[in-house]
This record gives sequence, C-alpha cells and structure tokens, in this order.
Amino acid sequence: MSNGYYLIIDAGTTTIKAFAYDDSGEIIKKVVNRVPVSFPRPGWVEQDPSLYWEKVFDSVKRICDELGRPLAVGITNQRATTVVWDKVDGEPLYNMITWQDTRAYDLAEELSKESLVRLGRFLGSLVEAFAKVFKRLGESKSAKYLITIAHFKFGSNQPGIHLRWLMDNVSEFAKAVKAGKAAFGTLDSWILWNMVGRHVTDFTNASATGIFDPFYLKWSDRLIKILGIPREILPSVVDNMCYLGKSKVALDAPVTAVIADQQASLYSAGGARRGAAKMTNGTGTFIDVNVGSEPVPAVGGTYPMVALKQGEKAVYLIEGIVQATGSAIDWLVDLGIIGSPAEADELAELAKDSFGVVFVPALAGIGTPYWINEVRGCVYGLSRGTRREHLVRALLEGLAFRLSEVISIVESVSGIRFGEIVADGNASRYDVLLQLVADLSSKKVIRVKNLEGSSRGAFLLARGAVKGLSVDEAWISPEVEKVFEPRADSGLNPGRWLKSLRSCINYYESLK
Repeated sequence: MSNGYYLIIDAGTTTIKAFAYDDSGEIIKKVVNRVPVSFPRPGWVEQDPSLYWEKVFDSVKRICDELGRPLAVGITNQRATTVVWDKVDGEPLYNMITWQDTRAYDLAEELSKESLVRLGRFLGSLVEAFAKVFKRLGESKSAKYLITIAHFKFGSNQPGIHLRWLMDNVSEFAKAVKAGKAAFGTLDSWILWNMVGRHVTDFTNASATGIFDPFYLKWSDRLIKILGIPREILPSVVDNMCYLGKSKVALDAPVTAVIADQQASLYSAGGARRGAAKMTNGTGTFIDVNVGSEPVPAVGGTYPMVALKQGEKAVYLIEGIVQATGSAIDWLVDLGIIGSPAEADELAELAKDSFGVVFVPALAGIGTPYWINEVRGCVYGLSRGTRREHLVRALLEGLAFRLSEVISIVESVSGIRFGEIVADGNASRYDVLLQLVADLSSKKVIRVKNLEGSSRGAFLLARGAVKGLSVDEAWISPEVEKVFEPRADSGLNPGRWLKSLRSCINYYESLK
C-alpha cells in the first residue's frame, strides 16, 4: 500500500469526487459518487444531508482501502448550499437547500426593502457619486464598502436567506435555535463536522453566504441583525491552509486545507497573484480575477469575495457567472440533436458559420450583469435551410458571446487588464468554444491539462501545509494542454448578437 499521496474531496451538487494526488500533482486514483437531488415543490431543490455524507464517506474509504493512509486531506466544495443540524447529536434538522433553490425569492425581495438596507443603499449611492468626482475618496476601504452596499440586494439563492426561511418555516429547526442546539454551515462545514467534529467554515465559503463582510473579514453584524440570525449558530471561520484535525474516515490523516471550489480553481490557475484570471466551464461558467489585497466595490452584477486567506495574507476576487454552459450542450444531447457532447465540437467545426442563426443560451436564466432568473433561451434566424450543425454552431457562438461579455465586465469592474485567461472544467474540452472566446475577448485562452482545477487547488494547499510552505511557495504553475490565440477576424457579428440578447430579455420582461 502507498501512503505517499494526498486525498482531496471535491464536493459538488450532484457529484462527489475523491482524488489521490501524488506529490508531483498527478492524479493516481479518482472515485466518483453521484448524489440525488429532490424537487419537492416548484423552485425547491433539496438533498439529503445524511446520504450526502454517506457518499463522501464511501468515496474516501474506497481510496484509503486501496492506497492506505494519505499524507493529508484537503476539501473543496460548491458554495452556497445550506445545511442545518443539531450540535448535540449531529442529526440534520432539515434537508440541505441547494444554491439552485428559489423558494425564498419573495422573502429576499421583502428584506431588500428593509429600512436599514435602503438607508445603506442611499448612503452608498452618495459615496459612489462623490467618488466619481473625487477619485481618492473611492480608494478607502470604508468607501468601497459603502459603494458595495449601494448595489446590495438579498438573493434568493443565498444561505443567509435560506437560513431565515428555515427559522420561519421549520418548527424543529426553530426550536433547536431557541434551545441553543442548532448549527448552520455550508457543505464544507457539514463535511468537517462529520470528519473532525468541528463547527467551522473557511473565509472563501463564508464570503459566499450573503451574511459575511469580505471587507472586514467577519460575519456582518448589520446583515445578521436584518435577518434576525443568532450569532451562536454560525461556524467559526478558519484559514484555507491550516490543521483542522484528524480525519476519522481517512485513517486519522490530518485535514490541512479547505477552500470553495471557484477559489480553489483560481488558486490552481495563478496562485495568489494579482491579475490571475480563470474561466471554469462546467454546468455553468465562473469567471474570476484575483484583484489583490484590497477588495473592489461590487458593481455590474458582480460581488467581491475572498479568494484566499492565510494568516495576515488575504486576497480577493471579482466574479462573473454564466448560468448554462456545459448544461446547454447536454441539452442538445437530450434533444437528440447530437449523440454525445464531443459531437458538438465536430459539427460546429464542420458548419464554419451558423447560417444566420443566433442563439441566446439563457437556458437557466441569465446571470452577470443582468441577473434575471425568468429569462429563457431564444433562437433567431431559423429558415428551411437551417441544419442541425448550424444550430450547434449557433449555440457555441452564443456561449462564446456570453463568456466574452462577462470577461469584459469582470475586467472593467476589477480595473485589471489581463491578456490571458486559464480555462478549466469539463466544458473546456470544446476547441471551437475556446477559440471563439479568444476571438471575441481578444484574450489568449489557455486550456490546462488537468481540467479539475478545484481539486488541484485544494491539493496544492493541503501539500503546502504538510511541507510548511506559504501560499506563494505552495503554488505550482499548471501544465498547459493547448493555447488559443485570438484571431484578427473571426467573422462574427457582436452587434447583431447583442441586439438578439436585448430582444430576448425585453420579451421576457414584457411577460411580467
């Protein structure tokens, strides 16, 4: 049996992956477990927390049974799923509410109109207006904080809002809160509770809850007060690279890293370097840029989050989101238009152009900068001459337009010009898509060999902790698989596509 490896848990929504990385960063074993999702009512998206943990346990056990005790364990996870449990017996108090759940939409809208929120927006708007005239005013942390408040609105997918909904609607949870027995956390918290017996989260996951202040690195007193959340149910916040305890399920190996998935991917792509940019193309796409040691105000449908926290060192990111990327290509398979995801690339290359078809791929609402969940995909320009390869090509072009649009927004909000962006995630396998993104964004798109950027980032941190390295010393540049250089003339028409996008948005807004 080999013990010269690091065990990394990548906890997704429907898939839990466990990896064994050797010291050089090669994956020597991978275990995948699927986790069911339930939809008890329209807009409700839940999972069984006990079953989720069982799947994590099984994934870890299968690797340890074959390879023995790991050198260390690292955890990375999808953000913003809400888990609540009893601190005394460890039993869940309700199903996990996933980040896709919109049951609390009305509550989020109501709380966004609270007097404290409106006052904050008013003051923030004044500061923002003055900062446009007096540039130095906008450079202070307090001004950036207030400008962010000017654009703040509670979202129906935020754990903070889901937590308030649970307090109002689930009597068992409300009783546990009153008795001081309730615990709340995101997926990392739930896994660590079961693995090492601690009620903690890390700064990157905390900053995605909607109740954490990324500017002052603490739970927000103001937001907690508005939501009526007792502070004692919140987890303690820890660094991304630290000793968290011995893993009961991994032969007492030390747990030395915990980090949210998109932040882990950003770290894998560029370490803690300001200006590092990455594009994770999975079910949807998350585009992130490291903005350095000072957070920037949230404007343009973005939100500042902690990218990494270690000791006195904190770095921040700005993120933009496209809600359907790989899932849009899967939709083509579901319809029978293509036989497999790989065929999308082949047909799009064969078509060369879309024969006048324009596809707005808003199959799950539209994200940055619009954030309109009701919008759905639209197709324009169909004719008797349209063939399936034209539809496939139009979809990939539409995805590329959206991705390049969000890249431009993230670049503008961050104030950082970057010439290249690292692509990972399974939907980065499509050459046509990445080439079109390079053309439209005028950025060099770098596809890395290991598309599992989240697990690789967690591996680097777990390894760094064992070796006593700083986060800068722990980072190793990813191996490049292919580079897509922007072409001078792609033959695409951004103006026509943007008009189609606006037409699609206007149509759905007219239905309200």
